[in-house]
Amino acid sequence: MTELLTDAASLASLAAAIATSPWTGLDTEFVRERTYYAKLCLIQVATPDTIALVDPLHLDMTPLGQALTGPGIKILHAGRQDLELLLQETGVLPAPLFDTQIAAALIGYDEQIGYANLVAQRLKVDLAKDATRTNWAARPLSDRQLAYAQDDVRYLEALRAAQLTELERLGRSAWLVEDCAALNDPALYRFSPEQLVRRYRQGANLTAGAQALFQALLMWREETAREADLPRAWVVADAVLVDLATRPPKSHADLAQRRGLDDRQVRRLGDRLLRVVQEAPDRPLYPWPAARLDPHEERLYQALAALIDARAQALGIQGGVIGSRRTLKEIVQGAAPGNLARGWRGAVLGTEGERLLAEIAERHADAA
Repeated sequence: MTELLTDAASLASLAAAIATSPWTGLDTEFVRERTYYAKLCLIQVATPDTIALVDPLHLDMTPLGQALTGPGIKILHAGRQDLELLLQETGVLPAPLFDTQIAAALIGYDEQIGYANLVAQRLKVDLAKDATRTNWAARPLSDRQLAYAQDDVRYLEALRAAQLTELERLGRSAWLVEDCAALNDPALYRFSPEQLVRRYRQGANLTAGAQALFQALLMWREETAREADLPRAWVVADAVLVDLATRPPKSHADLAQRRGLDDRQVRRLGDRLLRVVQEAPDRPLYPWPAARLDPHEERLYQALAALIDARAQALGIQGGVIGSRRTLKEIVQGAAPGNLARGWRGAVLGTEGERLLAEIAERHADAA
């Protein structure tokens, strides 16, 4: 019978095995419905000798985090969320990495292919899906749930071995190393005010004054949600923030009349909300991309998209693997080109890509 690893001695033994293992498969399970931060509930670990299920609800994960920085390959599937959780829990990022979803996309599979579908297509193994919606914070976990969790790492090394052979045949092994190394940048997991603003594109349709207040309210809600460890919408809903930005409240009585704010929220948050309204004009305003591209931006966007699609088709991969449509729109509106201008993507786009990106940069330099 599969059991959870819940004692420090067993964790120390597992950490020692990971530290010397040539590869380690990793996955995590978490819940987030009622919190701002994801709550790590289970860590699945596979090595050549064992599959272990670690209970982070009852153990200090520091020894595991230290072991995961050893020289062996750490194998994950769609690992960004898992890495963020492990960084949150242990303070370190596992390295070096092999992400089987990224590898699959570079070979020519759908760029968002799930683990079970990839195992079925590549290894001809059908995995059970009946525990997908498990509450992983509940204890005890059933044998069925634990077996499901084990399967999430059981086939990672077999996938890696098959994919590595194919990547080497295609001459794309270095592409994978580059993309996986990007996941080890701690900045990727830090809060970014600019990214928060870009997430709420409806702000671009507001007046200048309302934009400044909406941004201030977004930053206030983010800080409040983090402090209380609550979902953003549980603090104040998006629609309420837009209403407050377009019709700034002047008093608690005014707040009490707003749809979407109950009496408890007004009592608990009213003073802070009114202070944000007063201080908003003095806060920095982060660039807000327009909801629509202007004609010149549209031309550049279409040219970049066509180039990427042509290069992707020639390579037998999806265009989004090179650059997503959202990324392209952000670039033509002034965002940094990032990895589109360097590494394997820059090489694939070649001189035509360099020319388009230079034209975009020159246009925004002139505007500044």
